[in-house]
Amino acid sequence: MTVLITLTIPPGGDAGPFNLLSDTDGYVLPFATGISALALTTGFLATNVPPGTTIIRVISTGVCTNYIDIPINLITTTTTTSSSSTTTTTTTAEPTTTTTSSSSTSTSTSTSTSTSTSTSTSTSTTTSTTTAEPTTTTTTTLACIAYSATISTGIGNVSWIECNGDPGFGEVTVIEPLSFCAQEGTPTSSTPNITITDEGSCTSPPEGCYSVTFNPDSECPGDPGHVTISYTECDGTQVIGEVINTGAGVTRCALVGGAELQPGYVCGTGTISLGAPCIQLGLISSVSAPSDACPLPMPTNCWISGTGSPNAGDVIYLDAAMTTYLIGDGGYYHFELAISSGVTYSAIVNTLGAIESFGFTIC
Repeated sequence: MTVLITLTIPPGGDAGPFNLLSDTDGYVLPFATGISALALTTGFLATNVPPGTTIIRVISTGVCTNYIDIPINLITTTTTTSSSSTTTTTTTAEPTTTTTSSSSTSTSTSTSTSTSTSTSTSTSTTTSTTTAEPTTTTTTTLACIAYSATISTGIGNVSWIECNGDPGFGEVTVIEPLSFCAQEGTPTSSTPNITITDEGSCTSPPEGCYSVTFNPDSECPGDPGHVTISYTECDGTQVIGEVINTGAGVTRCALVGGAELQPGYVCGTGTISLGAPCIQLGLISSVSAPSDACPLPMPTNCWISGTGSPNAGDVIYLDAAMTTYLIGDGGYYHFELAISSGVTYSAIVNTLGAIESFGFTIC
């Protein structure tokens, strides 16, 4: 199929270059790549559109990572012209009967003339024009709100969802108002006379790798049942435009804070909840011991994958981006988490930085 695609880009837009995809394969493989913004604004003639395509997805792959779905509209005009038809036939025959008698002569002659001419002309013209207005998408980022709760008389209770997804609970009195941070819209109270006030954004969480849950509610235009999300993986890899289903949340480990691409919706809308760290800061011994490593000092920073207490199979890294793991020597290392309140561990670390199950103990 050949389709002329013309895209309107607002002045000052930073879109392009573009890839073109078809709905015939669910927008998986592009049939054209690296198309410039200039080519699309002046009119790009795509000559290899897959047969059966009804929607073309134009995806910006540069600084701007949005996309637009363009339905193909066919307008067909057929004109048929046919001339009149005249038929003429000519036949000439010799006299068929002659009779002569002694006193009379009889002659019979029959003549028929016919001419036939037939002309037919048919012309069919098909014109396809595709136009679409730019779609509008909304990006929702992490929402952790500061709240205050007051009561006019007596004592009351307030409950909420913490910014990391845990349940929260607090008591309010007349002389002791309650201040807390919570996921937006989650604070509630069944006690009369309690007033809960939104105080604005809470302090951002420390920069690092966190469990982030996406709960989409409004699908992308032209893509029923789906939204697209973007975030930065803990190793620094940017994930742009991952497609997930609406109505079912997904959880990813992502870098939050700093200059990284923050978790958000590229297309569609929803909520985003910040959970516990996916990798935790800790300290580890610089050398290993053949058996119990508890007596060894721990002067070296490390980062340990997973949430909560360390477990066998967790990996010990030398950087928060998880690009370099500790190359263990099969001996016992002494380590602790920064949030473990003095609890330390002795464990074997293998050559891939993973904690072995054998000999894993609390010091």
